[in-house]
Amino acid sequence: MKHLKLLSISILYTLLCACSGFFDKDNTPTPSPLVNYKQEVSPKNIWSTSTNGGVGSEYLKLVPAVTDRAIFTASKEGDVTATDRTSGKTLWKTATHVPISGGPAAHDNVVVIGSREGDVIGLRQSDGAQLWKAKVSSEVLASPAISQNISLVKSIDGHLTALSVENGQTLWKYQQTEPTLILRSASAPQIIHDNIIVGFANGTLAKLTLQSGSLYWDQLIAIPQGSFTIQRMVDIDADPIVLNHRIYAATYQGRIAALDFSSGKMIWNYDISSYSGIAADPERVYVSDAKSHIWAFDAESGRVDWRQSQLEARNTTGPAVMGNYIVVGDEEGYLHWLNKQDGRFVGRVRVDRSGILATPVVSDNTLYVVTKSGYLAAYRLS
Repeated sequence: MKHLKLLSISILYTLLCACSGFFDKDNTPTPSPLVNYKQEVSPKNIWSTSTNGGVGSEYLKLVPAVTDRAIFTASKEGDVTATDRTSGKTLWKTATHVPISGGPAAHDNVVVIGSREGDVIGLRQSDGAQLWKAKVSSEVLASPAISQNISLVKSIDGHLTALSVENGQTLWKYQQTEPTLILRSASAPQIIHDNIIVGFANGTLAKLTLQSGSLYWDQLIAIPQGSFTIQRMVDIDADPIVLNHRIYAATYQGRIAALDFSSGKMIWNYDISSYSGIAADPERVYVSDAKSHIWAFDAESGRVDWRQSQLEARNTTGPAVMGNYIVVGDEEGYLHWLNKQDGRFVGRVRVDRSGILATPVVSDNTLYVVTKSGYLAAYRLS
């Protein structure tokens, strides 16, 4: 599918405004100013370091991969860095010599990344040595997923490829037909025991078997609507969430939906547009929408519990759950802590002026965040 076109998020607002008048002035929204709030938590910087990489001005959501020992980060130039979780010291750094666009993922003693040219590279977790190099059908924008010695790699042409963790050999492939115009972003496949949940740019969510790639079911989350191709984009770019035998998925210019894990039957849905990300706990599902509003939905009914609109047009990341709080980053490099019960601001810290695209990762009460310049930092609440 060489004719496939990708649309950067950074020009999305302008193009959508142009659909109603091609000669209009630039209507790109101005980011909302920071609001005053009562500080209730104090984020403490445990350590920070430069990984000498990052994504620069490109829209690449290279979310860090976290294991018991290390945090793995990648840069668009092809560097992969392992950082000690406790001290922030660099354990190793490897130059892969490929333009990284997807990953990293870390599991089963391997770190896997994908490139613009469809290269997929497996590195040894302990020292960063290259174990194998494979090729998939097209550019990889989504983070791979790894389990049971299988690495799943989704490419922009709708292919999902299963590779052996040991040698990179192709085990099986699955494909959905993708539209000719998609966002320059992609959701990562999710592995749950022997099953895979994966979303595609055509708005379809699918459940497959891990060992063979056989299809259990597929479900259309959103139906394309509108006269212009750009208005009909319904990409699933937020990673699906699986919790309590339910799947939560959101599309761009479509909806968020809760589905039954076994059957794929839709339980509830709500019209919303999201490409940044979603998170969930047993009580609520949290969403960053296309306007950078943060929403909380009741997990059982889909009822809107609250909406925080005071980050509008700040290009927020997907939300991360940290104890009793939700955390999002923004394009000016701020992290915002929100109370899970009502969405009010309770804490804020600026990490780096280059901005934050990748959703923060929370592990063992510590939040890890990487900025566009490759600055990596760890925070705890005090």
